[in-house]
Amino acid sequence: MKHFFFSLKPRERFMALAALLVAATLWSTGAWARVQGGWDAWRLLEEDALAQKVTLAKEREVRNATALAVQGLDSGHGYDPAKLVAETVNATREAGLSANTDAPKTTKSGKFAVHSLQFSCRKADIGSILRFYDSVKARAPYLAIGDMVMTTERGSNGTVTFKATLTALELIGQIPSGVKAEGAEPEAGK
Repeated sequence: MKHFFFSLKPRERFMALAALLVAATLWSTGAWARVQGGWDAWRLLEEDALAQKVTLAKEREVRNATALAVQGLDSGHGYDPAKLVAETVNATREAGLSANTDAPKTTKSGKFAVHSLQFSCRKADIGSILRFYDSVKARAPYLAIGDMVMTTERGSNGTVTFKATLTALELIGQIPSGVKAEGAEPEAGK
């Protein structure tokens, strides 16, 4: 290789060195990008591990908060998908609205199922929407209004198109009787 290099003319030697320099530069920038990417990934993993350690350290606090939240729930008072649709239609009728609904979507986790239903009402006035809100509020904590969007109707005076998501909680099975938050007083009669 050395013999070949020195057998070249000076101008060819210079071009070979320049090509070698360009190739080395390209390789080193690629290597630097790989090293930087690996370093960033390592830092993200360390941050995730730290966040998980903090969360795991709060396990007792999370369990207590969950137990407090679950204490007031009764099996059978929640809403399955059919009851969610029926309650939505009833609440909109009570408020003087006419709703178009989509099919409910369900997410299950442990002893709970969360059902979501999207619906829309055309030509709704603000008073009817407030009556609907009060009707849903009376059914809490098992039923809640999620995303609400109101857009004005063109050509109609004071009416809006009202779109919302109703979310219902269903308790699947019984909550164990021993579940209670630390420091919570036992209920009378138990």
